[in-house]
Amino acid sequence: MSLNKEQETVQAFKSLSRSRSSSNPFDDVPFENLPNRLTFTATSLLHAQAPMVVEQPTSWGGRRWTALLFCGLLLHTIAFFTSDLGLDAHVRLNALNDGSSPGQDLPWGDLRLSGDEQQTPENAGAYDGYIPPWATSEFSMKASAFFGVVLLALLVSITPRWEEGCDRFDLRWGALVLVSPVLLFSASRGYDEGMLAVLLGLSTFGFYFNHGEKPSQQRLHVLLMATSVLLVLGWKGFSVSASLGAWLLVVAIGFAWVQLNDALLKRTMTPFTQRPWMVAVLVSLTVYIAIVLFGLMSDSGTFSVISEQPLTYLLATGFAIFDSVGLYLLIGFALWPILRHRWTGLRALQGPGITLLVGFTAGVLTGIVAYIAALWTLEASLWGRTLPEIMVILGNNGRYATALLLPLMFILRWAEVGEDKAASPRFMQVGLVVLVPFLLFTSLVGHQIWSDDAGASLASAWESDDESFLLVSPETLAMHHLYVLKSAVDLDGSKDIDGYWRTADEVDAFLGSHHVDFILLAPGATLDINEQAWSLVDGEDVPVHVPVGIQSGSWSIHRSMT
Repeated sequence: MSLNKEQETVQAFKSLSRSRSSSNPFDDVPFENLPNRLTFTATSLLHAQAPMVVEQPTSWGGRRWTALLFCGLLLHTIAFFTSDLGLDAHVRLNALNDGSSPGQDLPWGDLRLSGDEQQTPENAGAYDGYIPPWATSEFSMKASAFFGVVLLALLVSITPRWEEGCDRFDLRWGALVLVSPVLLFSASRGYDEGMLAVLLGLSTFGFYFNHGEKPSQQRLHVLLMATSVLLVLGWKGFSVSASLGAWLLVVAIGFAWVQLNDALLKRTMTPFTQRPWMVAVLVSLTVYIAIVLFGLMSDSGTFSVISEQPLTYLLATGFAIFDSVGLYLLIGFALWPILRHRWTGLRALQGPGITLLVGFTAGVLTGIVAYIAALWTLEASLWGRTLPEIMVILGNNGRYATALLLPLMFILRWAEVGEDKAASPRFMQVGLVVLVPFLLFTSLVGHQIWSDDAGASLASAWESDDESFLLVSPETLAMHHLYVLKSAVDLDGSKDIDGYWRTADEVDAFLGSHHVDFILLAPGATLDINEQAWSLVDGEDVPVHVPVGIQSGSWSIHRSMT
């Protein structure tokens, strides 16, 4: 080969390398001869081409994923009309719409009553969470929730710029969001898990453009992470001072990590600050210990229950991890086949950007798990139920972890897939088939609550001179159901209706000092009704029987004859 031919060949490889990489290998590495140059260049080109053969999230046919995405949209549309509004959504609906007093209040009292405190409509409670101003009806609340899920699906479908050889928009990730029974259940009830995931997903926006290799990029990522936490806390009703305090804490810790990582890089090539799983363990332990110490020193609030029942709280923590991570994330979004597929690549991950993302995700997830465990422990104490019963009744609290969906999917996409872990459509198909019964039940049957039917019947029987009613119910979710009834009879408070709740043991004492026009006997409540004083108006079995105190039995409405 002549010298000119050799030079032409080298220039051709240089040109091709520049088209695949931002830097040219010939610029930094000296070579003595043409064969070494060609070998190095060919290796670089193969590395650059590797992402082009990686299937995301697994190879199963593009048309099938597109069909799955549209199937998810169809299921959401069906569930939109078949499901009743959720209990928490009814509470927010009343807090926003009731005009009997200024601000977002709970006109018939707080949801949680402690000790000997009894509910009365004269003592309004406060609702601190954010409620979109357009959420004035069941339709608007469900539409807002559905929009949040669709927006989330769009965001997870955007391919980061560093994923070479892939389309800029990958519908397969969005399909996993739309066919998840977790978000189908949430959106059809008017819950805001989709919007919360979008807000916390702000933490990942910078990673669409870079890997966070430079300190300036890392600081920007830290600011986005802190802002996402600020927005989520504000949405959930935390005070301005608490939200800003959390923002400053995340910024301080993040910037300190950037400085520490930069200093350690001068001593070693791979400091512990670039080992994501080591950092994740350290962050999780630190966050959990801090929350436990805070709970032990608190006299009020949800976490104060830690000091009262520490062993129960520790047990609840273990189940909360299984509920939120295992059931709601890995199974509920069919992420476990992708995790299995990328396990080797995930274990080998190193670098500042991925460590920052994994550490942030671990910290937030630990906080969510700790909160769920505290909530279960507290409600078990207030409602007089065992922890296993509460875990069944409030098991859907695991959906709170879906706020981390965007960071989790970024972590999964970060890992390269080795040849020994070629994508297996069989496991993805199994993961999706497992979801089918839940998808069909949630969309075709929908979420049905007895108090929605009872409220409609009570509203039909209500007359202009009626003023009050009494809900007789066990403690479990009683105040939530009371607000469902209020949505039906006096949503805006213009009728000045008084609604009361008492357990069956408290009815005689209550009726001795109060007159009500109706008694509504909830499922699970036993009361001897005096047929001479009360006439039966209506009664039905619950629409869907769910055992362990969630929903079973029948309800009845009785009108006063005096």
